Amino acid sequence: MAAYLKSVGNLKVYIRKDKEDAATFFAKDISRKLKEFRDVERRDVLFLSSGGSALRVLDRIDESVIGPYLTIGIFDERFDPSNRTSNYAQLRKTAFYKRAVSLGCRLIDTATQKGQTKEELADFYENELRGWRARHPRGAIMATMGIAVDGHTAGIMPFPEDPARFHELFERERWIVSYDAGAKNPYALRATVTFTFLRYVDLIGIYVVGAEKGQMFQKLMEGDDCAEVPGRIIKTLPRGAIYTDAALIAAAGYATPGKFP
Repeated sequence: MAAYLKSVGNLKVYIRKDKEDAATFFAKDISRKLKEFRDVERRDVLFLSSGGSALRVLDRIDESVIGPYLTIGIFDERFDPSNRTSNYAQLRKTAFYKRAVSLGCRLIDTATQKGQTKEELADFYENELRGWRARHPRGAIMATMGIAVDGHTAGIMPFPEDPARFHELFERERWIVSYDAGAKNPYALRATVTFTFLRYVDLIGIYVVGAEKGQMFQKLMEGDDCAEVPGRIIKTLPRGAIYTDAALIAAAGYATPGKFP
């Protein structure tokens, strides 16, 4: 009999009936937590979104929780002098971004600037994040991220052939690194967060859905080598939740709920 997946490490697992339901539920949870940070804990919040599938959740966030206490940025960035494929450019297309601008949020613009190198972009973003932390010692850092079919997450690609390189890039003291992923991804040039920063985030929501990711998720759960499957980092994150759907859970070999709320 298939096991029922309730948690992964410290992270609770929420299984919804389909992708749309998972996205809506995730957005409601983000809205609830932002309201709690603002009204109960009275903390400023650095809110970072991954690109890709996690971006589709943003427009469902309750407008009432968007305001000047928020600083908004991208979790993983693509270096692109044309800015046609940068994740910040994709963020700017969302209704969430337009609401954030109109409601007084601060924005960390990680679009590639004219003449900027990927190393300079990484340094800029590193300084922005550390500067925010210095100005808001009580502030909360909240992030959303996805996990791709190949197991990469937050712009962190697998390096099964070179674990030492993986460790050097993503497990040192920096919060943001630049690197060339080569043939690992169509968007090879990156300026992205590290595992060091991921473990520093107060609250992370992982949005991972679809039967096509079931095999990857099964592999993720069966081992601990993050150089092989970077998404395995979710097993060591301190606080957050995973938002998924029945199709992925079934494809990964786990039991699905008999009914959904």
